[in-house]
Amino acid sequence: MLATGARIGEILALRWEDLDLAAERPTLTICGTLVFLKGQGFFRQPWTKSDAGYRRVVLPRFAVGMLMARNLTAADNPHDAIFTSRRGTWLSPNNVRRQRRQARAEADLDWVTPHTFRKTVATLIKEETDTESATAQLGHSSEEVTDTYYIAKRVQALDVSGILERLGSHPSSQGSSSD
Repeated sequence: MLATGARIGEILALRWEDLDLAAERPTLTICGTLVFLKGQGFFRQPWTKSDAGYRRVVLPRFAVGMLMARNLTAADNPHDAIFTSRRGTWLSPNNVRRQRRQARAEADLDWVTPHTFRKTVATLIKEETDTESATAQLGHSSEEVTDTYYIAKRVQALDVSGILERLGSHPSSQGSSSD
């Protein structure tokens, strides 16, 4: 999630066929999500939350390394899924959240949630490029959504003290005036 900014359901719905690790710039196509239907359980929906959610992202090296290592030890499964349960079925997002909650509590990182990863990715991309790039990476159709809900606002204002210093400067030629 930290390598892509994708939603938890999008990550858990990834298949090996969605990856192009052999490309000069390895990519991942986000083209589905996991959904739950009563009586059927979890299944992969072959579309994302919105049309803008369908996207191809270039993967950072750390993600490529992790995926290549995972591929070496991955058991075959009927879904071609990258992340599966021990039985080769889709992982439940709720179970993954529960396991992450337990791990976070043990590490005193209760504040880190799957959504934290999306916000971190959006904020970093916006700071290094622009909101449009962050919006595309997250699969939003609107920059307004990305900016309002995902990009962290500055706590520390930019240093503009040099500009403001002019307000307190008095030219040396200015003396007392009888005006």
